[in-house]
Amino acid sequence: MTLSFDKPNPDALSIDSGALTAAIARYAVTSNFAAHPAVVQREAVRAFLNWLGCALGGSQEKAVKLALEVALELGSSSQATVLGDKRRVDVASAAALNCMSSSILAFDDAHLATVTHPSGPVCAAALAFSETQSVSGKEFLNAIVIGIEIQCRLARILVLPPSKFNVGFYVSGLTAPIGVAATIGRLMGLDEQRMNWALGLAASQASGFRATHGTMTAHFRPAHATRSGVIAAKLAALGFTGDDQSLEANKGFLDVYSSGADVSAGMAGLGKEYELLSNSYKPYPCGIVIHPTLDACFELVNQLEGSERVCDATLKVHPLALSLTGIRSPKTPLESHVSLFHWAAAALVRKSAGVAEMQDACINDPQVSELREKIIAVADEQLGSHQAVAEARLSSGRTIRAQVTDVRGSKTKPLTDSELEKKFHSLASTWIPDAHVKQMIGTCRRIEELTDVGAAIRDLVNLA
Repeated sequence: MTLSFDKPNPDALSIDSGALTAAIARYAVTSNFAAHPAVVQREAVRAFLNWLGCALGGSQEKAVKLALEVALELGSSSQATVLGDKRRVDVASAAALNCMSSSILAFDDAHLATVTHPSGPVCAAALAFSETQSVSGKEFLNAIVIGIEIQCRLARILVLPPSKFNVGFYVSGLTAPIGVAATIGRLMGLDEQRMNWALGLAASQASGFRATHGTMTAHFRPAHATRSGVIAAKLAALGFTGDDQSLEANKGFLDVYSSGADVSAGMAGLGKEYELLSNSYKPYPCGIVIHPTLDACFELVNQLEGSERVCDATLKVHPLALSLTGIRSPKTPLESHVSLFHWAAAALVRKSAGVAEMQDACINDPQVSELREKIIAVADEQLGSHQAVAEARLSSGRTIRAQVTDVRGSKTKPLTDSELEKKFHSLASTWIPDAHVKQMIGTCRRIEELTDVGAAIRDLVNLA
């Protein structure tokens, strides 16, 4: 993983490692939408559009319906919309359920440097809260920027060198509660002291480990993180206190989850330089570390001639890709999310890598299954997390090779607005009429102009 830090912007907030929680609270309280560069404002719209499409597409999945039944059984109040369902629940439950919907297909977003997924929790929480009080488009987008920025900054501190981080921790489960607390706290108008308490309350609920990958629990983790952040902000608003240095204190958040972290590097430029601009919207519905391999496989597909087919393949990947997605023969769609071998085989056989390729029909396709067993994957320390090499032996006897140095969807190869809209349409149109899908996309595109985001999105979803 190749990373570099620019020199701190002299106009940015100064972060002292002994006052991290206070500095983040101050940023969350004082940051305003008008001060964000136009490119950041635009990216906030794209982040919400991508999130809503993913949430609509995943809203009919079994895990989401099971979680909804529990929320209803526990006696939720009817405050906010559950996407894809006519029933309403309390704000924290709606936020959690809608976040789960956006995660369940593994088609969401990813901050490539840290492999965290920041948009789902903050967008879901902001939308649910916006149904309880009028929130303008600018206020809404500003809160999203704040939440994403805080999540990604904390993830950098935890994960990147010189920090010694246990890769078994689920990064989004650690940072998302804090980002959500900042987002909701900002929408509630918390002062710096209460925002500080909200951050601490959220940090104390950080949790999650990667052994749950390939199960429903993997998508409960960000949902739970979202709920935790909402509750933290609401408690703090009432005066529920906490440690004023919960993030940086001895035996606090950073001390418990990392060792030797560089706070100053991770927070350099806060308020002037934006991690949101390094966020990636997935072109494929699977673990982000698989994406470079898929790009390489599609380059191989483009080299096929006539009736040629791939007989076997060798993949060189970043070690983390093999460590996190090493399931060779997935048994369920959820397991397919974290199977490097399955997605490579599906791409080479079916020449596609969409939601259909995670379903049972593809998992059990004899041609895909056969090729999965003939793929060799090798961890290569020389490769970055955004790189991969694929080599294939063909039925004609030829050998072809492809090397990817920058993954599709990254900062240097971002999905275009048109590609994001096509992705949205492909996900939402599985149960929403085309005319309504187009109307939703249009509303998302002009969200900055809305005077009441919650009402506008609720009305659109209810039409569906």
